[in-house]
This record gives sequence, C-alpha cells and structure tokens, in this order.
Amino acid sequence: MNVAMAALVSVLYAGSLVTPMQGPIAKALATRGIAFQGQPGGSKQLANLIAAGLRTPDIFISVDPALVAKLGEKVASSVTFADTAIGLGWKPNSKGAAEFAAAAAGRVPWLTALTQPGILLGRTDPRLDPKGAYTIDALRRLLGTAGERRVLGADENPMQIFPEEDLLARLDTGEIDAGIFYRTEAIARHLQFAPFPGAAGLPGKITFTLAVLKDAPHPRAARAFERFLLHGAGRAILQGAGLHYLGG
Repeated sequence: MNVAMAALVSVLYAGSLVTPMQGPIAKALATRGIAFQGQPGGSKQLANLIAAGLRTPDIFISVDPALVAKLGEKVASSVTFADTAIGLGWKPNSKGAAEFAAAAAGRVPWLTALTQPGILLGRTDPRLDPKGAYTIDALRRLLGTAGERRVLGADENPMQIFPEEDLLARLDTGEIDAGIFYRTEAIARHLQFAPFPGAAGLPGKITFTLAVLKDAPHPRAARAFERFLLHGAGRAILQGAGLHYLGG
C-alpha cells in the first residue's frame, strides 16, 4: 500500500525502544498498511506533553505505569505488558571495557570498574526519564549511597546526563565510554551488557505500559497497533529486542 494512502498511527514511546520502533516495528506495520509516526523521549517528559495538551498521540508507551495513571481521563485503556533489566552497556573497544567485563564476571568490584580514571559514563535525566531515576536507585543498591555518589556525583550531574534518544549515539561515537541502559537497548544495538546483580537490577520494577489515548486521532489504527504489539508480530520483535512479556 502506498504510504500516502496508508492508515497512520502516532506513537509517543520511551526512548529506550527507539531502535526496534524505528526499524523492524515500523517496517512490519508498513507491510500491514499502517504508517508509523513515532516520537521517542523520556517517559516523564512525554507524559507531561500529553497532560499539557501539547501532543495528542494515538498511543503512549511508558516505562513507568504511574505516568500513565496520572493522565487520568485522557487514557481510554492501558496495559502493563513487559519488563526488562537495567545494567551497564559498553562497546568492545570502549575505554575501560576490560574492567567492565571483569566486574560483570565478578572478578573486580563494580565500584572499581565504574571509577576507573578518565571513564566517561552516560545516563539520562532523573527529572525527565524514569531510567534516570532507576539508575540512581540501582547504583545505591549496588554500591551504597557513598559509592553511588562517587560514580554519579550529583543526581543531575551535567557531565553525565544526555537525552535518552541520544545516549546510544554518544556511545557509538565514543563521547562516552559506557552508559546505564536497559537490556532492550543493549540487545538492539549489539552492545556488551551486564545487568546489575540481585536487587540492583531492579527485577520486576522496570515495566512497560501501553496506553491508548481517549482522543486518539486514529482510533482504528491505534487498536490495530495495540493488537500488533501485544499479541501479533510486534510482540515477537520486542521479545527479540530484550523485552520480557508478562504473563507468558
């Protein structure tokens, strides 16, 4: 079907899903006659745009279900459908890669690996993105409050914080040596990845919620997208990208 004549679905989604969304998800939808119009970003930032009436998408996919709940009557329906792990991602040629791998294998303390001299770590803004808040929580669980401060500095340390949709690109270009990522991002970009061990990996806490907006401009395409992602080919794509679907 010609894209100009295709149904359109507009989706605001957590930036951690940018690679599968812009790639295989968009391609698979196109074969079904649906043109994908997506905007990635920090979930809190996107929720604020919807709440303020500055964006009216068909679908909102958030990493934090509380952000969907706060939209109240703007949401027609929602479902928390998947979860993932958080940890450290890096490239094989990254500065400090050997120490990161040693920490992942339990041969070196995580604090040692994460405080190597000259290492540039990237993360997202805890004010705008749930992953930024999860990062602080995870490292406090892993290293204690003092260790977390040694690694991250201030919660809003400008030397480490980048927009979620840019963080992977910064790693690709070598502007950062490693970053705090979800498993989904690491798999999608073929990174070296080590989930933080035990409670620090925040098992069961990092969940994805899909909401259909009540004023969706393309309601039929919105429901088709929902079925595609929860029960159709989109599910297999996101599972392959590292999401664990809840309920089997």
